[in-house]
Amino acid sequence: MKEQIVIEINKVLKKLYESYDDINKINIEVNKTTDSSHGDLYTNIAMKLAKILKKNPMLIAKEIVNDLETINYVEKTNVASPGYINFFITKSNKFQELKRIVKNNLNFDKVKNKKNIHVEYVSANPTGPLHIGHGRGMIVGDTTARFMSLIGHNVTREYYINDAGRQIDLLLISAILCHHNKKDHVFSDERDDPEGRLITYKGSYVSDVSKLIASDLQDIDKEKVLSLLDNPIDEIIYYIKSIDGYLKIRKSLVNAIIENYIKKDLSSVNINFDSWFNESDLYESGLLKTVLKKIDDNDLSYTKDGALWFKNTSFGENKDRVLIKSNGDMTYFATDIAYHVHKFKNHDILINIWGADHHDYAVRLTNAMKALGYDVENRLQIHLVQFANLIMSGKSISMSTRSGDFYPIQDLVNEIGRDATKYFYLIKKKEQHLEFDVDLAIKKNKNNPIYYIQYAHARITKIINDLDNTPFEKDNLNNLDTKNEIELIELINSFQNVMDKAINMVRPDIITNYLYKVAQTFHSYYAETKIIVSSIKGEKVTLIKCIDKIIISGLKALDIKPMDRM
Repeated sequence: MKEQIVIEINKVLKKLYESYDDINKINIEVNKTTDSSHGDLYTNIAMKLAKILKKNPMLIAKEIVNDLETINYVEKTNVASPGYINFFITKSNKFQELKRIVKNNLNFDKVKNKKNIHVEYVSANPTGPLHIGHGRGMIVGDTTARFMSLIGHNVTREYYINDAGRQIDLLLISAILCHHNKKDHVFSDERDDPEGRLITYKGSYVSDVSKLIASDLQDIDKEKVLSLLDNPIDEIIYYIKSIDGYLKIRKSLVNAIIENYIKKDLSSVNINFDSWFNESDLYESGLLKTVLKKIDDNDLSYTKDGALWFKNTSFGENKDRVLIKSNGDMTYFATDIAYHVHKFKNHDILINIWGADHHDYAVRLTNAMKALGYDVENRLQIHLVQFANLIMSGKSISMSTRSGDFYPIQDLVNEIGRDATKYFYLIKKKEQHLEFDVDLAIKKNKNNPIYYIQYAHARITKIINDLDNTPFEKDNLNNLDTKNEIELIELINSFQNVMDKAINMVRPDIITNYLYKVAQTFHSYYAETKIIVSSIKGEKVTLIKCIDKIIISGLKALDIKPMDRM
């Protein structure tokens, strides 16, 4: 439909304005209107042409309309200020969409140029359970991967495990303290910090982890550890890293967190990764060393004050960044560059789902990869997800893994259910701050959008089941003329456009809000209309079957289950 209108407009432009060279460069857009009183589709081409033609866009719009050939499914066309051209689709054509949806399963158009896409998300440090602060990135990341799969791309979902950094050492020290009944010990670094910041991890889960790896911890000299407790924490870390079994113990610790916490947390929202990539593999494979040499060969690094620096100032940043610290430790920046070199080698497009606090880091990494010769503009996408603030009983819920004061994602799922958890994390654009009202998500009424959507499906399912073996009149779609019926038909006709827009823009919020609108309109229709009567109208059955297919398809795209009974 849209494509045909674009073709007809293009013919008119060539006829009326062929003497203008820039006309061929104009992108003709035809979009769905938000208000049906302005038609079904519109174009802003006249306003785009105004600068080139140096004419009033209203005049241009009228010229185009006057020269348009008749389009067989367009009932009428009009012009609206400041220069929109509106198209009103014939009623019979709108009915065709109902018939198509009822007759066929709803599928998404597949891309012609299939890509191997790598989506990396969550990737929280393996230092404890996943909590509600990780939830939005988890759900947005998994939905992004699903969208790419729906349109035909080969997608790899990967969790990057930071298992070689300082945080793992701090967790290990915390586990050792628990193992020796010293979990409340405070190091001098913490005592001397005027801001009272914690160094070790205090969550109750640390004691459980220490029990899981107790056999490994027994290999560490207890007396030596206890003798270092009054020293700065770096001294005990230095000792732990010097023992022969350090790497084995660290691996056991990380595996205990991954297997007993993180994978179970992900499973609670039905998230499964295709691949788990360890940061330590960058060291063991020699890739990190190779990448650092490549950086040096490209004159992108230098040594200063015993540290190795990357020349960020060469790419517009206000200061250079450290790759290797003066004590020999790698920074996240160094390992992330190497990790992305690995990803670029094996995939066409890389998508990173990161928290909004990574904005500056995203620029830094993008510049580094560009400097190394990678096509970041076409192959690297970094989606920054704004934080979600969960509200329960009118109070904001805290999220600190280090202090042990956090709300686990599994507890949220147990409280409100998997479907509500996913839906509420997706109701706004990922760039917007999100207030997640847990109390609302529990309610079973029209104010809870996911309940109302699932209830619409349950109601339709009951009607269809009640119609089993019940004869009804052949449908006459022209009889669908009440206010709610007309609105439902409009929503049905916008379904494909909504789904295409949501998937192409990676905007699941478009689907969540659309489905809620569909549910609201259906429930209003249900309240005013008796479907199962002595003489059942086939067109009403067709209408609700179509609505049901849309609800099921939309929920499926979000990995939310429709409920047959509620």
